[in-house]
Amino acid sequence: MVKGSAVNQDGASNGLTAPNGPSQQRVIRQALADAGVAPSDVDAVEAHGTGTALGDPIEAQALLATYGQDRDEPLWLGSIKSNIGHTQSAAGVAGVIKMVEAMRHGVLPRTLHVSEPSSHVDWTAGKVEL
Repeated sequence: MVKGSAVNQDGASNGLTAPNGPSQQRVIRQALADAGVAPSDVDAVEAHGTGTALGDPIEAQALLATYGQDRDEPLWLGSIKSNIGHTQSAAGVAGVIKMVEAMRHGVLPRTLHVSEPSSHVDWTAGKVEL
């Protein structure tokens, strides 16, 4: 069941394809408020990511700032891209299927092809792990 959602587009600040950190944080908080859940109630996030050196750190910092605070256990961050590659227009649906199957089996697939988290992100800013 999808309890809440939110949509934003802040292309005016940095072009149509580059994310904006404060806007990313706002849309996450809006979705959480719409769902009526606290960030610490969320165990895992299936991120799509931009796959770029510019966009991925912005999106990771937004997750650290929103979900990564005031937690006992870390938020688990994954992306279908590491498991099956970029599925283009089906990426969102593939991510939903991945998470439904993870809940069904009680296991999150590990992140593949990553030896260490990006050094372009301050991973100490919150409790988020790949």
